Amino acid sequence: MSVTDLRNQPVAKINDLIKKKVVTLEQVKDWLRSIYEIRFFEEKVYDLLGQNVIKGASHLYAGEEAVAVGAIAAMEKGDVIGSTHRGHGHCGAVGNKYAANNAERQDHWNKMMAELMGKETGYCKGRGGSMHIADVDKCHNLGSTGIVGGNQPPAVGAAMAEKYKKTGKVVLSFFGDGSTNTGTFHESMNMASVLDLPLVAVVENNLYGMSVPFSGSEVPGTVRASNIVDVADRGAAYNIPAMIVDGQDVVAVFLALQKAIENARQNKMSMVEAKTYRWYGHSRSDPREYRTKDEEKVWKERDPIIVLSQKLIAEKLATQAELDAIKDMAFNEIEIATKFAIESPNPNPAELAMDVYVEESYPQAMIDAEKLTAAKMMTITEEFEKAVATGTGKSKKEIADNAKAAIQQKYGVEITTIGNALVAAQSEEMRRDKNVIIMGEDVGLYGGAYAATRGMLKEFGEERIIDTAISEAAITGAAVGAALRGLRPIAEIMYVDFITIAMDQLVHNGAYNRYMFGGKAKVPMVLRSEGGVGRCIAAHHSESLEAWLMHVPGLYVVMPSTPYEAKGLLKSAIRSDNCVVFIEHKATYGQLGAVPTEEYTIPLGVADVKKTGKDVTIVSYSRMVMWCLQAAKKLAEMGIDAEVIDIRTVKPLDIKTIANSVRKTGKLVAVSEGFAMCGVGREIIGQYMSYKFEDGRSGFDYLDAQPISMAGEDVPPPMAEVLEMASIPTPDKIVAQVKAICGK
Repeated sequence: MSVTDLRNQPVAKINDLIKKKVVTLEQVKDWLRSIYEIRFFEEKVYDLLGQNVIKGASHLYAGEEAVAVGAIAAMEKGDVIGSTHRGHGHCGAVGNKYAANNAERQDHWNKMMAELMGKETGYCKGRGGSMHIADVDKCHNLGSTGIVGGNQPPAVGAAMAEKYKKTGKVVLSFFGDGSTNTGTFHESMNMASVLDLPLVAVVENNLYGMSVPFSGSEVPGTVRASNIVDVADRGAAYNIPAMIVDGQDVVAVFLALQKAIENARQNKMSMVEAKTYRWYGHSRSDPREYRTKDEEKVWKERDPIIVLSQKLIAEKLATQAELDAIKDMAFNEIEIATKFAIESPNPNPAELAMDVYVEESYPQAMIDAEKLTAAKMMTITEEFEKAVATGTGKSKKEIADNAKAAIQQKYGVEITTIGNALVAAQSEEMRRDKNVIIMGEDVGLYGGAYAATRGMLKEFGEERIIDTAISEAAITGAAVGAALRGLRPIAEIMYVDFITIAMDQLVHNGAYNRYMFGGKAKVPMVLRSEGGVGRCIAAHHSESLEAWLMHVPGLYVVMPSTPYEAKGLLKSAIRSDNCVVFIEHKATYGQLGAVPTEEYTIPLGVADVKKTGKDVTIVSYSRMVMWCLQAAKKLAEMGIDAEVIDIRTVKPLDIKTIANSVRKTGKLVAVSEGFAMCGVGREIIGQYMSYKFEDGRSGFDYLDAQPISMAGEDVPPPMAEVLEMASIPTPDKIVAQVKAICGK
């Protein structure tokens, strides 16, 4: 694909565009007004930062206004934008687009200034500030991100959603030259290109990534971030067309984006590199020592305000008095916005935790009924296991098949594996809701590394079962973007170890999104993965990282222990409006158990008592639950009656069920395969210790012995099987620990 440098071509006259009905004179004058509004807004912000009226970091857009204004003018209402940490211009321009009159326009700038001052009346209720300013519900803005390059994967996901829904809408992803050297840029461009998405990548090349020149500077001591001059050259790597445009000329930007957007509506992605310049430094504290005064002077001679004003005057479309009136109107708007923001109330600290999660609740009758179903499935599974242990046949398979058939006929349930339960859960939800899609590495024809999507491609097709490249950050971020645009994506990350590569997207864009944008957004996505030891594949494929994820506000973390839980919890996770990480254990996919044949879900945040007892409470999750049950059987032979609780959802944690159990037994043992330091077990114990009962007593008051946290050793997961078992709690270790705490 070649690069078209539009700077070498004449820009159409405004008069000609008016005659062709491409634009109206009123629209062009409004562009100038928007440029002035953004400029005066930024100048006011700079001043207020110096006075400490606005606090924190602000990355000003002054000098680049023609890019945002021209690009957003070329959009239709309903098209989507993704913004950056330097996002005041994008938010300003798109808000103007949706303002139906001057009153709404003033309200828009009021909310922007209030947000930067951290006020309750701001777009994000003071929770986002400068780097996260966006009106996400009205203006189809995915929001702005404080992580360089972090906004690109969600833009890809949003484009995926628009294409899937056949809306005809496109996504404009704005980002700077600095982000084009990040991994997420390459992952995102590659994914968007391969999937033929309606995306326009708008590169705002202001020549510097903070202080490092993109392609060099005359200042001694500076280096360069790239060996190319034009970011557009990188479009060839993804086989997409690219254009270079004068980012100081709003008319040129408008025309370039108009063409790119037209192509995007045909699912033809493109890249537009706008050469522009920021008047201020990276932030207010930046002395700009990496660039010369002469360079700044040359660029300021091509100020977007000057360029457009000169066009209007030269073509006799406006008088200087008219231009001055536009300038004065914009100035007054920002003055009014500033007064509004200063006089606005601060957020109420009592509402600090509001909008972190979408609140979920379940009828008590449903919770009670599910407890009975869970107990029934456990009883039937135990009967099946006994039938296998005592059965006869020519092979283990024949014995298991005979037992399975007998149990299924007797109880009208299905005996299935965790792996098959996952396939069934996803399939049922995809049949129920057309907005559920699956994406990830090898999820299609291959059927998933652990066969959790096997056979689904045939039924649901490539449009809904989307194989991707090895791009964990792009997969996760795209799921976020797709969720923000109305889909319910299930993104599979092959091993939980690989989530480390995608943590920026999962945390900063997935978990934080709702809170950061004032509760206006939902991210109903599931990130499926698997973890744990048991297959001798060493440290990079055997970790248990749920404690990392439990630490993050805005995330649910779900970990099933049986086929019954795997199916019911996954269905609930898919239906949840929260961002859910669903982690299976790699050693359990073949584990058999009873599953109802009728449709069912399991409430999230509700633990299950797998075995009742009176002497000690053992709390666990995932594969460890099965090992705790094995330990409980051995303990029973020793006269110790253990109660075993499966928390099922690591977060939200059902501490009430745990507390009520420990009040009865007086002893608590938490068992986890994850590392001990800052682990899940210690969180369980900590929450229990501070739990307040209805009688006013705390969890500590009901303990008869020191609570114990059993967890993985402080070593990376080893490869050798004997070392794997040495590194985690096992049934024998659990038995020994419980005996000790019970004084046996």
